[in-house]
Amino acid sequence: MKIVYILDTLARVGGVERIMADKMNWLAANGHEVTLITAAQGQHPHSFRLSDNVRHVDIDARFHVQYRYGYPMRLWVRWRMNRRFQRNLNREISATDPDVIIATTYYKADVVCSLRCRAAKIVESHCARSFTGRRDGVTRGRVVRWFHYFFLDRYIRRIEQRADVVVALTDGDAREWSKARSVCVIPNVYNNECAVPACRGFKRVIAAGRLVYQKGFDMLIEAWRTVAERHPDWTLDIFGAGEKETELKRLIDRLALSGSISIKGPTKRIIEEFSGSDVFVLSSRSEGFGLVLIEAMSCGTPCVSFDCPYGPADIIRDHEDGILVENGNVQRLAEAIIYLIEHEEERRAYGLRAAENVKRFLPDRVMPRWVALFEGLVK
Repeated sequence: MKIVYILDTLARVGGVERIMADKMNWLAANGHEVTLITAAQGQHPHSFRLSDNVRHVDIDARFHVQYRYGYPMRLWVRWRMNRRFQRNLNREISATDPDVIIATTYYKADVVCSLRCRAAKIVESHCARSFTGRRDGVTRGRVVRWFHYFFLDRYIRRIEQRADVVVALTDGDAREWSKARSVCVIPNVYNNECAVPACRGFKRVIAAGRLVYQKGFDMLIEAWRTVAERHPDWTLDIFGAGEKETELKRLIDRLALSGSISIKGPTKRIIEEFSGSDVFVLSSRSEGFGLVLIEAMSCGTPCVSFDCPYGPADIIRDHEDGILVENGNVQRLAEAIIYLIEHEEERRAYGLRAAENVKRFLPDRVMPRWVALFEGLVK
């Protein structure tokens, strides 16, 4: 089967990029012809390993260059990039003649769904429908915000009207896509062979993700103030980068927590960091799924997470392999972290069960569902 994935780029270090690379590699290893089409990869290396059996084509439509200009020149450059994207994408699709095309809600899914070709069009929802493009932490004036939401709503409606199938990661998000032509649920996969440490005792809690409003690190830092008062010998390391970094560092200084909280940069060795910690915390206001929870749990690291929409409740089995906390309740988040710190045997038991429970997300258990979807659409 000929399968095409369409992304902006595979240069960023992020959950979507990692998932896409793993899925393409699995499909290519299992006899399918897989092509990745990017718009703005350029000469940047792949952020995650891509199999030699996956064909990669970049169509050179770099929308980010528009931000070098002010208005109205920016609108002209954007229009030209849109024309180039559609022209080059149509040419590549015509040459490849795929059976299935997959896009994500993050990038040009409405354009992909409008392609005139025989291929089935699938859109993956990697962020809950109601949050797509909205909770980005950008401050906009009333007029700009109105236009922003207006075009977002049009974008979502086009996907619902034109995609053959929208694939959601969770049941909650699937319910939000009820107006789409067809919806199914297939969770993310993880491809991590992590040896669970025989013993722990690092007195270390970690968190990881983009330093943006959505990820809620401000709430985690607030919660850590309570944890540090009770257990000053424990530390919190946050791995990531983003627009809120300076703001978060100021919050750490203001709360006098610089001795116990460190903001690290992004790392490609996050699995080693999971294995070298006692607890992982997810403080997001919303999630598309929460792949980082699976990665931490696969290393035997118990997790504390807000029960945010959507994902954590589909992954963590509350008080069996981790703890779910009322979304946005900072005090309860602190109490859950303290509970795991003070109950060592239970913490280790949670970790062992976590490593076993997340095996249901291994590629060989999830990817056959994708193949079945492809085959059903092609027939």
